[in-house]
Amino acid sequence: MQIQSLSIQNFRNLQPLRLHFSPQLNIIYGDNAAGKTSILESLFILGHGRSFRTSRHSKLIHHEQDSFTLYGELNAYNVLHRLGIQRFRNNDVKMRLDQEPLTKLSDLVALAPIQVLAPEHYELLTKGPSGRRKLLDWGVFHVEHSFLKRWQSCHRLILQRNKLLKTSRNYQELSVWDQQLVPLSEQVSHYRQQYIDLLTPLFKQIAGKFLPEVKLSLAFYQGWQGNDLAALLKEQYNKDKRLGYTQSTIQKADIKIMSGKKLAADYLSRGQQKLVTTALKLAQLSLAQQRGQQYPVFLLDDIGAELDEKHQRMLLDFLAQQPENQQIFITCVHLDPLKSLLNRYNNAKLFHVEHGAVTAIEASK
Repeated sequence: MQIQSLSIQNFRNLQPLRLHFSPQLNIIYGDNAAGKTSILESLFILGHGRSFRTSRHSKLIHHEQDSFTLYGELNAYNVLHRLGIQRFRNNDVKMRLDQEPLTKLSDLVALAPIQVLAPEHYELLTKGPSGRRKLLDWGVFHVEHSFLKRWQSCHRLILQRNKLLKTSRNYQELSVWDQQLVPLSEQVSHYRQQYIDLLTPLFKQIAGKFLPEVKLSLAFYQGWQGNDLAALLKEQYNKDKRLGYTQSTIQKADIKIMSGKKLAADYLSRGQQKLVTTALKLAQLSLAQQRGQQYPVFLLDDIGAELDEKHQRMLLDFLAQQPENQQIFITCVHLDPLKSLLNRYNNAKLFHVEHGAVTAIEASK
């Protein structure tokens, strides 16, 4: 998938704009707080319907306006699509694809796979499992499309079960729900485990280059102990009822990133943890290229902010070796560290951002 153009109205501090992109490398540069990340953020919204920086959509709207509008032209499955998203301060959202209303967020995500590596993600190892689970499920969805329907059904059943816990008198009143929930949960868990099995060798290979001194691996926690979920749900009924929710579910799943036999978050320095996150994101990109139906657009925000020069070069070398139809967007303050990457592309595009205004710059070698 590639984003051919983007139009923006009333988004953060950006002035109204329309940009046309390279199908390969796009570099967005300028001073801090100029608006570079806001461009990546708007691109991310085209593929996710939400920001990677905030959950408060009102923050994305220019302070003098009631809504923002994004319009993108996307080449997906070798077909040109026109996608529009308008979000209002009251949290309403309107999405249109090729002039028709788009009501399912999952259709948007399937059409436009977009992955981002940003400073916000470098705490992936130390924060709770929610972020790691989202990362996992995004990857599974783009490799195994039947995953989503089962995932959604499972979540609906868990919600219903939690409601029934408050009114049920005995386990038998929940057993009919568990007869549906257990096989769905096991299928979701199976898809997740399959994905981890595919991701692990790629992660080890890339992490070994960034951190050759550390032996890293991935382990999957499915959200419950043991292999008999049906028996566990029955056994935990009384405690679940007291708590008001189901303890053992797919909603508790996690990726355990291990350093030897220890959790990497407990053992590695902050700098090493950033490199682990980088390796994990790059492994996901590689797996999506190998197994997904489309190449994801890859967004790299503020490359100079979190990585030292040595590992910046390693990351840029990795990106320079990407397939010809892999589209990449990078933001930076200074262009000099990216000169060698620019020299490897004949059709790279540069965009300079200053006080929310964006200017296309001729790329010179």
